[in-house]
Amino acid sequence: MYRIYLLFAASLMCLGLRSVQAEAPPITPEQEKFFETKIRPVLVNSCYECHGPKKQQAGLRVDHRQFLIKGGDTGTVLTPGKLGESRLWAVLQHDPLDTQMPPDSKLADSVLADLKTWIEMGAPWPASDLPEATASEHGLDWQSHWAYQPVTSPEPPKLTDSSWPVNAIDQFVLQKLQENDLNPSEVADRETLLRRLKYDLLGLPPTIEELQAFQNDTSSDAYAKLIDRYLASPHFGERWARHWLDVSRYADTKGYVFQEDRNYPDAWRYREWVINALNQDLPYDQFIVRQIAADQASENENDLHAMGFLTLGRRFLNNSHDIIDDRIDVVTRGLMGLTVACARCHDHKYDPVPTADYYSLYGVFASSHEPKDAPSPLRMVDKENLFQPVVFLRGSAGSRGEKVPRQFLKVIEREEREPFQNGSGRLEMAKKIASNENPLTARVWANRVWGYLIGHHLVRTPSDFGVRSDPPTHPELLDWLATSLMEDHWSTKNLIRKIVSSKTYQQASGVTPEIAEQDPENMLISHMNRRRVDFETLRDSMLAVSKQLDATLGGQSVKITEQPYPKRRTVYAFIDRQNLPGLFRTFDFAGPDTHSPQRFETNVPQQALFLLNSPFVMEQAEAIQQKLPKGEISNGIRELYHRVLQRDPSHNELQIASAYLESSDFQPVIVNDERRWEYGYGYVTPEAGMLVSFTPLPHFTGTAWQGGAKLPDAKLGWAMLSNNGGHVGNDLMHAVVRRWMVPADGKVAIKARLKHLTDQGDGVRGRILISGKDQQGVWEVHNREQSTNLQNVRVSAGQTIEFVTDLKGTLSHDSFQWPAEIIFTKTDGNGRISSVAEKEFSGPGPTSLDPWSQLAQVLLLSNEFQFID
Repeated sequence: MYRIYLLFAASLMCLGLRSVQAEAPPITPEQEKFFETKIRPVLVNSCYECHGPKKQQAGLRVDHRQFLIKGGDTGTVLTPGKLGESRLWAVLQHDPLDTQMPPDSKLADSVLADLKTWIEMGAPWPASDLPEATASEHGLDWQSHWAYQPVTSPEPPKLTDSSWPVNAIDQFVLQKLQENDLNPSEVADRETLLRRLKYDLLGLPPTIEELQAFQNDTSSDAYAKLIDRYLASPHFGERWARHWLDVSRYADTKGYVFQEDRNYPDAWRYREWVINALNQDLPYDQFIVRQIAADQASENENDLHAMGFLTLGRRFLNNSHDIIDDRIDVVTRGLMGLTVACARCHDHKYDPVPTADYYSLYGVFASSHEPKDAPSPLRMVDKENLFQPVVFLRGSAGSRGEKVPRQFLKVIEREEREPFQNGSGRLEMAKKIASNENPLTARVWANRVWGYLIGHHLVRTPSDFGVRSDPPTHPELLDWLATSLMEDHWSTKNLIRKIVSSKTYQQASGVTPEIAEQDPENMLISHMNRRRVDFETLRDSMLAVSKQLDATLGGQSVKITEQPYPKRRTVYAFIDRQNLPGLFRTFDFAGPDTHSPQRFETNVPQQALFLLNSPFVMEQAEAIQQKLPKGEISNGIRELYHRVLQRDPSHNELQIASAYLESSDFQPVIVNDERRWEYGYGYVTPEAGMLVSFTPLPHFTGTAWQGGAKLPDAKLGWAMLSNNGGHVGNDLMHAVVRRWMVPADGKVAIKARLKHLTDQGDGVRGRILISGKDQQGVWEVHNREQSTNLQNVRVSAGQTIEFVTDLKGTLSHDSFQWPAEIIFTKTDGNGRISSVAEKEFSGPGPTSLDPWSQLAQVLLLSNEFQFID
């Protein structure tokens, strides 16, 4: 389709670039009726989708006579009264050697006849019909837009009631409340404050000991000391790094890149840099500069990892134009709340970002590259031969317009801007973004920090501060926060300290009928927003209360959806951009394909179903009950509530839990286990080739099933199975067996290759059996590989397919590979399953839960556990 429009634009070039301005002639009632019944419906139904007020392919708009006369990128398409000179008429003829419009099919002959009549009569158009207004005509004057004005330093309002505010934040909030005849809410109780503060700053639940200590601390600065302790914790960086990784669209993979390696093996180094920078309270302006130009702004080699902010985006099949567009977007939306990428194909429709400014920034990134021999794989440096940017007409690199300099945005610099002088200009650009004179950067970060802590942003579109965004609910407060940030040398921790110290933050979250009626969206911040914990906090909290959390700081990414489940904090999860696990999507994780302004918040059945059935959740429930005191039931229940909810159970809760635990008719909960493969060993008869016994291998290392933690095991020797192969046991009594469960009557095809890839030893022997006795094939391999494919093997529900491997002769160098795929088809032909052994390799399945574990799971599933307030 895009090619067709380019041809259309090219075909218009024969008309030159003449500008036709003509006043619309008077229109008679008959002509107006003809236009409204015969012409306008055709334009609306056949043309507006690509050439209407919202979209103008090839620069052509057809929703008014003046636009048709003005034409597209290359000239007019309508000359009223002159059919032969109207390009519009030519393209409607569907000449096979010419451009054809509409591209899908030619208009009916009767419709063409009407259009011919209309053009010949002078293309009459109702004078009362005006085209949809442009942004400026709507009064969207960017030069007076609040976000493009210098940041002010407003004085906090003087209030008659000075008893409630503790800092300037409260003064601004209270003024708005009083103007709307509302009062702020009471301060939340200490249990709520502690829980809120620790979740917000560290992303972890408090312990009962922390709560008791805070409740018993009667000093006037008890809350302030708590703030300082949490801000100084190394876990602060882990919590706040996850916020930033949403902004920077972090992932451990490139997305779809065909046959190229999809992994960013050193992506974790960028995450670690972010964690450390936030823990050290690196000034936010330097935090920005080093992520864009550390190669020129820092002598610390470790800072080179910071440029993962630019380099860890999606690779778009290595299309350089799309990669640069993504980098422009993450820099401008992520740091300045400005949607510059909208100007890739045309001037921004609302904000003052011309296409020329987009390509000025394009030139900065096109003049930078990632050297293959760099000390940091995430590094960017300037190219030796700098790129001279030009405007790509309509976004097409093959259609080049005027040259533009590498320079910053006019909306920020106004008339004072000059082209960048040093190399690509990347460092100069970074400094202009992180400048006190930039009206956007400090406001955008202050707004993000406020939203992370309060639950709603002052500007509800945190990555779009343009003229179409909602204005801030408290503009003076936003500027005061931005000014404070800059005056405090861009200290993020000081900004957080001021917000969480305020009475505004400390308010209770209850809502009175009066507030619900007057301020249903809490725009005035008359109470604290009740918030549910996010995905990372939920998982980390379960690990924390089960005492399973590995608090080690930093390190490589781990796959948290694979057994055995890692105990690392969720910020260290491996993020696969192309195949993001369903667990992440179910719990509203930020999509890593592009910059994410804020997360969606959904409440869907899949979330509850996961918590009810997840082996991970079951493991935490089991771990909790194992650490409960034995003996008196009431003591165990109290400890359980202390551990999970940080409080004592109520009298009713204690009675209900005791009655349940003392009941003898409970049913154990068993998680639905859909795994199809089992891993074990057994005795195989060499003559008949029958599997006489099958015993599961008892130990899972995380990557393999075997007899114990070390190989060889004292009892089972070398017997081991991994995802695509393994090692045979020491004798025929310990042949290793990978077994697949047949789900229904049908037939199977097997695609597999048995491999023994060393000339040492005497090789291995493999068999495929049905239910241990019906041998389908036997193969022997030594220093080679062999196909073990099978076709149309009939099987019945409940049978098993075994891949049995033994040592054949002597025990020596008997490692093997046997990747296999089973393709199962039901007898009725309605069901087909493809089961790949390597992909479905897994650790231990879930076990049944006893009553104590079930009770622990119930508390983990409660709203009280999953909500901050």
